Amino acid sequence: MTPTDSTIHDLGYRRYDGEREGARGAFRALYWQGFRAMFGVGRPMKTKAVPVFVSVVTMLPALASVAASGATQGQLPITYANVIGAQALLFLLFSAAQAPEMLCRDQQHRVLPLLFTRDVTRTHYALARLLALFTAMFLVALAPLLILYLGEIGVAKDPGATFAKMGNKLGPVLLFATLLAWVMSTVSAFLSSLTPRRAYATAAVIGGFLGTVVISQGLQDLAGMSEAATKMIDPIETLRTTAMQLFGETKRWMELTPPPSVWVHVAALTALGFAAAAGLVWRVRRVPV
Repeated sequence: MTPTDSTIHDLGYRRYDGEREGARGAFRALYWQGFRAMFGVGRPMKTKAVPVFVSVVTMLPALASVAASGATQGQLPITYANVIGAQALLFLLFSAAQAPEMLCRDQQHRVLPLLFTRDVTRTHYALARLLALFTAMFLVALAPLLILYLGEIGVAKDPGATFAKMGNKLGPVLLFATLLAWVMSTVSAFLSSLTPRRAYATAAVIGGFLGTVVISQGLQDLAGMSEAATKMIDPIETLRTTAMQLFGETKRWMELTPPPSVWVHVAALTALGFAAAAGLVWRVRRVPV
């Protein structure tokens, strides 16, 4: 065949005449698609089961607490840490079920080679997916806290005066929602990126968090370490302790063995999130395509 024998055929595909947004547009598209996937938007109904279940179940205790406080005219106080701390496993279920939806499916269905041939770098891909997971986790964690915050104002005898006094509680609400979302999203994203199998990734996320509970309890029972020290090993328990410190609530063990400062817990949780985020970027850079 000579060069003059070759022919380019127009197969009738629609041409793209719009603006080419480059790497920034690709990052936004990856983020938005990942955020929608976290809540099952545009997916079959079964993918919406966990997001809807967790969102509803985490808000019900907050609504019940506000209703009980209103019925007793404020005699039954609203406790933020008790409500949000008891729901840590539900937030873990959300991240363990939904993080693999983004990171495992792309590996399993061989989508990454198509993404990396464009302006998307491996680091941009990892950060876009992580940001989508973090945003979804933040909204799910913030919803019950906002219900408690607004409910405490609403059931007060003088909502205006109560609102003026409660300005100092909005900071802890936002900070704790950020910390919870940061730890859950980064660790879940890193563990999910290690395998293309969603079932294995979900088991790894749940096992990773619950494994620290066993280690923490074992060190306390077998090695004789203090309760305050061993709780620092368990991210879920560290989040509960941080919530009690931020909202000024205490438990019996905190009076007997005072835990480290709240800022020590904040720094530890932040460092854990950055380590997991670095692990996610490292893993994505080495995923075979």
